[in-house]
Amino acid sequence: MTSLSAFDSRLTDVAGVSIISSSSVYGGEAGLPLLSVANAQGKALIALQGAHLVSFVPAGGEDLLWLSPKAVFTEGKAIRGGIPLCLPWFGGHPGGKPAHGFARVSNWRVDAAEQLADGAIRVVLVLEPNALSNTLWGDDFRAELAVTVGSALTLALSFTHRGAAPVTFSQAFHTYFAVGDVRQARIDGLDGTTFINTVGGANTRHPQAGTLQLGDATDRVYVNVPAEQTITTASQTIRIVSDTQSAVIWNPWAESAAKMADVGDDWAGFVCVERGDVFDNVVELAPAATYRATMTLSLA
Repeated sequence: MTSLSAFDSRLTDVAGVSIISSSSVYGGEAGLPLLSVANAQGKALIALQGAHLVSFVPAGGEDLLWLSPKAVFTEGKAIRGGIPLCLPWFGGHPGGKPAHGFARVSNWRVDAAEQLADGAIRVVLVLEPNALSNTLWGDDFRAELAVTVGSALTLALSFTHRGAAPVTFSQAFHTYFAVGDVRQARIDGLDGTTFINTVGGANTRHPQAGTLQLGDATDRVYVNVPAEQTITTASQTIRIVSDTQSAVIWNPWAESAAKMADVGDDWAGFVCVERGDVFDNVVELAPAATYRATMTLSLA
């Protein structure tokens, strides 16, 4: 596999940071390059395609992220699980363009890496216009994702719009959490908010009361949500903190999952709690404006 020095010789000075092949961890023939980040506090794997977190394990703990056993690491194909980055639009596009934007299937470059004073490691990945974005988006931009790996995982995203006219922008950290059995997981931190039920294209609005526990196919967009949610499973409680305004809760359940080649009968192992700015919370970016969003995952 390509050595880290082929990306940037400065990065070789940071202990615990290396480039490996996905095939060495997850099998398969060709694979994709993964940025491996490890220290005494935790470890993470990040696919350079999509700046896609595929694993985060706090020291002594379990992986907080679910990666499908059927996930494929193929150039140009989205990886099922982990934390796909959905931008510069979320979900379906009114113009019929591919769902969730182009960033998750574009190759990002490693721009920097450093060890922080507390022992955590911070890496920065950058995406600028490419052939796919020129076709689907057209405008100039710079996207940057800073990932800090310690006992917690922090993602800090920025997207600078360099086009000549304002654009509508939305994004989501499309996080798949490993929960053992989604039917037993409890999600708190959404009480009193409003969700849009999009299952079957219903798009009806409802109030959320108390703890959320899924019992069937779920695709809900919560708007204007508090900064913090928690997911409680049989083995741990995961804390999610973000300065974004939306939260999407998703699991396809058995019938729909059976039609998804990279999910199938593994559907019960995850729940998506996706923080972002979507639906009511989309933003308009003026020329030269920068969108910023953060999310931190930790054990409560």
